[in-house]
Amino acid sequence: MNVETVGILDTSVATENTGDHIIMESSLRELREVLLPRRVMRFPTHEKMSSTSYVLQKNIDINIACGTNLLHSHMGLIKQWNVGFYDALKLKPVVLLGVGWRSQQKRKTDIYTKWLLKRLLSESYNHSVRDSYAEKQLKNIGIKNVLNTGCPTIWCLNHEHCEKIPTRKGRNAVMVLTDYSKNVELDSELAEMVISNYEKVYYWCQGTKDYEYIKQLGIMNNVIMIPPSLLAYHEFLGDESISLDYVGTRLHGGICALQYKRRAVIIGVDHRANMKGQDFNLPVLDRYVDSRKISRMITENFETRVNLPVEKIQHWKAQFTCRSQ
Repeated sequence: MNVETVGILDTSVATENTGDHIIMESSLRELREVLLPRRVMRFPTHEKMSSTSYVLQKNIDINIACGTNLLHSHMGLIKQWNVGFYDALKLKPVVLLGVGWRSQQKRKTDIYTKWLLKRLLSESYNHSVRDSYAEKQLKNIGIKNVLNTGCPTIWCLNHEHCEKIPTRKGRNAVMVLTDYSKNVELDSELAEMVISNYEKVYYWCQGTKDYEYIKQLGIMNNVIMIPPSLLAYHEFLGDESISLDYVGTRLHGGICALQYKRRAVIIGVDHRANMKGQDFNLPVLDRYVDSRKISRMITENFETRVNLPVEKIQHWKAQFTCRSQ
């Protein structure tokens, strides 16, 4: 029996952002049917592959890169996906799963990045990207086999799931802020808004420097700390005895709350969160909108209705089923 071997390019290895672990959990859940009949090997994305990894790549039929913002207009300089010339020669073809494009529109994709991505990415499989911006960037450099499926973290947020998310404000809130995108004035205003509108405010550190940041904001005495592990966050969100909303600037901290049917107000600090909000109707508000709009979203009733691109998701998954038969 000929069994295919899939390389999982694991974006949760050597990362400071627990959001990458949230993405990997969802990726593996959504890949279950794809991986079930296949042999699986894992490889890192955030750090260079070792000589052992290159040897193992000889046994790989196809690699799947799992989410996060791996792509950039200058991949020779920005190593979110830590690949280079040698990797382009040694890696078997890569299929993208819910991958984003980190740099913003003002950056023009350089020649090296165009060559690198065309060399790395499969020509025979369709690639899944997390928003229309990543789709546009890939198509602009000649990679046309791209589907805007959204991040795999949102694939479970179907109509039936969203109907169970409360429309009214909860009694308590969990707040998460972003250590790498600080805005002391706006984040202090947001924290004050949350603290004044909820009976208890819990805080979860998604990034390694989040704790230092909330100390800088001076809100330590007004929040209850949750242990920084993802396991602790899962257990907290899953405690149905707590009436709870999510309010914060971490996109995947908010999406994880939505997975637990928690009402979420996600504040977008960059084009990645804002674009996902536009593309899929996630409850995202831009950080720079009038603060009264954020306040109204916190206090007023609203329905969570995520618009999933179901046909594109099914089409991306089906390509693996067809090839295994």
